[in-house]
Amino acid sequence: MIVQSAYEAPMPLVLATENLSRPKCPRCGSMLLIAEESRFFARGRIDHDWSCDDCGNQFGTSIRLWPR
Repeated sequence: MIVQSAYEAPMPLVLATENLSRPKCPRCGSMLLIAEESRFFARGRIDHDWSCDDCGNQFGTSIRLWPR
């Protein structure tokens, strides 16, 4: 599933994840450890913004906590 960031700043389209594992940078494949920013939504979703330390790529992920 592809989603867009929920806030105003333009972010690239990102792959939504269904698990809590650490993501890999879609550009260089490096494992990321800590999100730059996280947002919780009462409808059961958490969005994370990431910035790769190795290549500088910025992207986001969205985790659904429970089915709709």
